[in-house]
Amino acid sequence: MSSVDHELRLALSTGRVQLGSKMAVREMRRGRARMAILSSNCPAENAEAIETYGRLSEIPVLTHAKDSVDLGVLCGKPYPVSAIVINDPGDSKILDMATKED
Repeated sequence: MSSVDHELRLALSTGRVQLGSKMAVREMRRGRARMAILSSNCPAENAEAIETYGRLSEIPVLTHAKDSVDLGVLCGKPYPVSAIVINDPGDSKILDMATKED
């Protein structure tokens, strides 16, 4: 498990996280998001909308190497997850990792 996966699991258990591309767009439009994570096979129109709102709001958007099924399993869900928005990272240091990669 990579360090991004570990920090994401920690954010899921200790912070406030929203799953799904519709929720990601909604939270980014409202300015509540601190970071967005996209799966490698996120639909192009959803990914473009999330990346656009991320640029406008200066919110880091990370494209994960895993596809939506693996990202869903990582989140502990039995369904695919194409986008994740982190509102509060909790004890996780995932926001620091996003700034290092940029």
